[in-house]
Amino acid sequence: MKSMTGFGRAEQSAEGVTVTVQVSSVNRKNLEVMCSLPKEFQRLERTVVEQTKKVVGRGRLQFSVDVRDTSGGSEGLPSDAQVEAGVARVKELALRHGGSAEIDSKTIVELMALLDPEPGSIPEEIVARLLPACVERALEELVAMRTSEGNALMSDLSSRCTKLVDTLESIKNLAPDMVYVHRENLVNRLKQADLEIELDDERVLKEIALFADRCDISEEITRLESHFTQFNDLLEKEGPVGRSLEFLVQEFAREINTTGSKSCSIEISKKILILKNELERIREQVANVE
Repeated sequence: MKSMTGFGRAEQSAEGVTVTVQVSSVNRKNLEVMCSLPKEFQRLERTVVEQTKKVVGRGRLQFSVDVRDTSGGSEGLPSDAQVEAGVARVKELALRHGGSAEIDSKTIVELMALLDPEPGSIPEEIVARLLPACVERALEELVAMRTSEGNALMSDLSSRCTKLVDTLESIKNLAPDMVYVHRENLVNRLKQADLEIELDDERVLKEIALFADRCDISEEITRLESHFTQFNDLLEKEGPVGRSLEFLVQEFAREINTTGSKSCSIEISKKILILKNELERIREQVANVE
């Protein structure tokens, strides 16, 4: 199991070009890949998207790609050798045309501006070669973080599901007493009203039978037991399971609500409240599972 939250970063360099990739992810129902590339390399976005689809099931991933020319001595500036060659070239041209060149700090700054590489001067083939390896490593780091957080989620969800199972078992033990309690209450009300009705009277038996049918929660309990088993099985399953878990959580809610509406026992109603509170916590956690 993996979380949908994570971060990864990687950097690759070759032939004086450095590519840096950062990727972060948050939860989403589907897979969304957003990529920020320098405009001259936007054609390579498809490469990033296709690589991502191979390793990530769902979530919103935001890529930030930085491409720099690092061939010079100082990052983002012409190297000393380039400046010196430019100065020599200026002096040579001045001498050739019968003049002299005064080299001061202003001249050097203007020369460095001329030597500063224009955007898009970095060969695309180099970036195209570096980018896939960089994206792969960034995704590996992202997936490792998502896996680590996923393990923590799995532990939490497992313990909460155990609490659901234990609470349902308590309800299962209390359920048979509902008819007996209703029968005793009915008898007491008849006595208080001074009504001379025998317990084997057809009307009394019919009332008890109707109540027993209305408050029968055996089917709901059976379905919930099955859903809880499936939930635990999914926690151990490899690959994306978030959608399946979300579906089961919806089924939990449906059966728990039906059980609560059928219950005429205060004790069972208290247990239903515990189930609902725990279910909300599970719903919040499942929303972040890939």
